[in-house]
Amino acid sequence: MSVVALILAAGEPKQMEHFQPMLKLGGKTLVARQIETFREAGVEEILIVTGYHAGLLERHLQSAGVRFVRNREYVATEMMDSVKCGLQALPEDCERVLITPADVPYLHAETIRKLLLSDRAVAIPSYQGAAGHPAMVKRACFPSLISYAGERGLRGALAQWKDETEFVPTDENGMLTDINTEAEYQRQQRKEKPRVHPEVTAAVALRIGELMFDERCVRLLECIESEQSLQKGAEKAGISYSNAWKLLNLMEQELGRRLVERRLGGTTGGGSSLTEQGREWIGRFRRVERRMKEDAIRIQTEEFD
Repeated sequence: MSVVALILAAGEPKQMEHFQPMLKLGGKTLVARQIETFREAGVEEILIVTGYHAGLLERHLQSAGVRFVRNREYVATEMMDSVKCGLQALPEDCERVLITPADVPYLHAETIRKLLLSDRAVAIPSYQGAAGHPAMVKRACFPSLISYAGERGLRGALAQWKDETEFVPTDENGMLTDINTEAEYQRQQRKEKPRVHPEVTAAVALRIGELMFDERCVRLLECIESEQSLQKGAEKAGISYSNAWKLLNLMEQELGRRLVERRLGGTTGGGSSLTEQGREWIGRFRRVERRMKEDAIRIQTEEFD
């Protein structure tokens, strides 16, 4: 039994500037989200009725493995005319069709599977008494839909089978949502955006006279100690040799301590290493830094989590 998803994407936007099928939510266009959901539900054959911006939409989906049919009279016709256009383009072996506008971003695969289990002429998903998308219609209804000339569009056309319609209850209310205004699009964008928790951070800087004893100073001292050389330590810390000398002299002057012991060359070669006072100041800085980070985490938890 062949099942086809019929996506109606021909209409020109009336209440917003953007072309709804190409709007993005969660990094995907609305029409791409629908195709993905139908495929997840096991529906491989997908037919899209295009019209307004047909070329743009068809290029966007050229590698999606879908078929297109154009409603060339989209400007002067209604959505029901796109339904008829799509039904007339269905393959001969199509026994059921799932019909949905392209501006419904939250179709649900499990709901689609339930619709396909119905033995009624028409099956429509229902959330707390409200009908949603897509509508599942059996082949026996196609001729009457194609010839329908009444009012209320697809809803009015499907009313012909009100006694043969099953409303399939679902806990998913996404199939009620259609995006046809800028306000609704912005609201859905906010829903799609993951909640971001503020992160409280703290950078340690100890002002001592003319010196700002911060991460740059401590990093230089740590690199000198690990390299046992002022020149190599400055290079590892990403500081020029001359600026490292200036910074080290300023630290020792303002702290009133010798932080680095310089060794002249000889039989064992020259080099530099930290004094006990140098290691002590690194320890103080790292302890203050650790305590400030702990306080930042506590404040973040109290204020934002």
